[in-house]
Amino acid sequence: MLPYLYVFGRAVPMYGVMTVCGVLLAMLYLKLSEPGRRTIPADLELSCVWGAVGCFIGAKALYLLTALPDIAAAWPLLSARPGLFIKTYLLGGFVFYGGLYGFLLAVWIYCRASRADFYGVMTRILPAVPLVHGFGRLGCFCTGCCYGVECEGFGVAFTASEIAPNGVKLLPVQLIEAAGVFAIFALLLHMAARRKGGRAMLGVYLLAYSILRFALEFFRGDAWRGFVLGLSVSQLIALLSIIPAAALLSRKTRRT
Repeated sequence: MLPYLYVFGRAVPMYGVMTVCGVLLAMLYLKLSEPGRRTIPADLELSCVWGAVGCFIGAKALYLLTALPDIAAAWPLLSARPGLFIKTYLLGGFVFYGGLYGFLLAVWIYCRASRADFYGVMTRILPAVPLVHGFGRLGCFCTGCCYGVECEGFGVAFTASEIAPNGVKLLPVQLIEAAGVFAIFALLLHMAARRKGGRAMLGVYLLAYSILRFALEFFRGDAWRGFVLGLSVSQLIALLSIIPAAALLSRKTRRT
């Protein structure tokens, strides 16, 4: 596991490298999903732009919300060592669920403003989400963030991580989640090929990932997630996500 990739003598975080790989593959998927077209349709392209902005804002906002106690305790650091404070809390740290719902909200706002069909856009764009997410989790594994509990039997020991404890065998929960997310990607591809429609695809995605994430949170070893009533913030959001998933799946429409 290498936390950095050295390009022209400069260290580039592997999380960023893997995320970029996921984005490039997602763009390739979007292009291949429109047979006969030389360019990606404008609504799809602009939805991606709006979604990317919403994803960044949502992921960062939820991270800052869960890190409020730590930020309050480290507030004197802002005047003493502002560079370290900014690097720790403003440049680093993102929460996937915040990014997911920020993405969906931004795409919905764009579709409302442009009178585009939201679920029609979801039919084409949604499979790209777990594709990017899966590569992001591979980046987490390379970096050592979002690490799992100690596990002698199936654990992997980090040696150069700045986040995970080094020399301790940890369950590679990042790889398990990546495998699950790629399986969801394959499922969404199958649904798109069967013309199941964006409403059903979004419902299945929210339900499948919520189950996966809720279960895997029990095997996370890092404490940078925020906890309420004994459950992590992501587990609570996963439980709440079942409600819109059930609502979407309860409305039987072939194409929306």
